[in-house]
Amino acid sequence: MESSGVVARRQLGLLLGAKVVSDVGYALDFVCLSIFVWESSRSALATGLVSVSLYAGAIVGGRLGHAHGARWDRRAVMITADLVRMAALLTLALLPGQPQLYVAVFLVGIGRSVFEGTLSAATPVLAGERTQLVNSVLAALKGVAFMLGMSLSALAVPLIGFQGVFALDAASYALSALVLVAIRVPFRENGPTADTTDKKVVWPAVVAAGLVPLFVVRCLDAFGSSSQHVGIPILGSELNPATPTQVAGLIWGVWAAGLLLAGFVLRPLATSLIARAPGVVFCLATIVMSLGFIGIFWFDDWGLRLACAALAGIGDAFSEVAFKQAVQRLPDERRGPVFGLSQIVVNSGFMAGLLATSLLLTPDIVPQWVLLLHGVPLVVAAVAAVRLRVR
Repeated sequence: MESSGVVARRQLGLLLGAKVVSDVGYALDFVCLSIFVWESSRSALATGLVSVSLYAGAIVGGRLGHAHGARWDRRAVMITADLVRMAALLTLALLPGQPQLYVAVFLVGIGRSVFEGTLSAATPVLAGERTQLVNSVLAALKGVAFMLGMSLSALAVPLIGFQGVFALDAASYALSALVLVAIRVPFRENGPTADTTDKKVVWPAVVAAGLVPLFVVRCLDAFGSSSQHVGIPILGSELNPATPTQVAGLIWGVWAAGLLLAGFVLRPLATSLIARAPGVVFCLATIVMSLGFIGIFWFDDWGLRLACAALAGIGDAFSEVAFKQAVQRLPDERRGPVFGLSQIVVNSGFMAGLLATSLLLTPDIVPQWVLLLHGVPLVVAAVAAVRLRVR
């Protein structure tokens, strides 16, 4: 008879596998939606508004997590998030159109924010002493999913069309919901807390844990990351006007390979450093990520361009693992609201940057715009790393 520990690990593996499938679907949409809007409109504003809708939904999801994350049923909430995303994508697959597209993307943003924040808060309960390992595996599996999804984006649209891509994504969320219904693992240490307002104590908890510099850097980095969200579809159209999805899919696929490399290969080399000083690792990883994204647009050589994409993925993975590790040190009842607050901060930065990028960016200044928007968080992260190290 199998021990309870073996059963728990197997069920956790099923959950992670289902998340990989849903992330593949998300990655397909990530590339295809932006390319679809750019190709149909040739408007940076319209292309940017797709991502604005996504991150506006993510802010709403973050507010829900911030307000209720300390007391809601994590399993039920994650199932609901999957079902909402499934319904939104099914509607878009059956009734395609630009108004429906923005609504569907908004709902996907809410669902993704709620799901990711809740899973991050529950990871120490699900993984126990292996929390950092599971954080790294999640980052690496995200790389696998995004590498598959973004690489497949160049093939999926010609074969099944945009509506087929949306239907596949809906099916991936349905699978994730079914797995969550089937598995029986605890998502909280002691069940939901009492119905009290936790927002008044969230910021003191963030300050006491030394997380404020991380939140500032994370917000500025999100603002800067808006530049490549709009810039890569434009770059794809410039480098390969016939099939821009191939360029965008290749760049994002190599970025995802960087996530995979960091999570499975490089992470063991930094385990003790992340455990000892997650804030410093987060800042240094943010610098690496920013340099990578800048290089994608400034190098003309394809080898250097793709090397920078991989570097950006490596930095992205380490920054994600280190940030989670810092927040997951908080007590269980504080983690949900703080991860919800993180979703608000990050996605507000993304949306503000996307609005600025959509209004001001033109195809002839994309490299300079990326340098400007990533240069600011790079400098702030360097200062924060020095101050955190001295402290």
